[in-house]
Amino acid sequence: MTFEEKLERLKEIVEKLEAPDTLELDASLTLFEEGVGLVRSCRELLEAAEVRVQNVSQEDNEDTASISEDENGE
Repeated sequence: MTFEEKLERLKEIVEKLEAPDTLELDASLTLFEEGVGLVRSCRELLEAAEVRVQNVSQEDNEDTASISEDENGE
């Protein structure tokens, strides 16, 4: 399941839990547990994406510094 699909499913769960129709307790708990799992999974995906962005940014900074040094004859 992609990040976007997980978010969409999470939205569906929130809508069901907030709906004026009362769900049975077991159904509510099952949806809540699924939602918590989705939140954790999305958080992990976001953290991994953040690390990737930081790595790319760091590589870009190193490449830029290297090019500057080459242009300055260092």
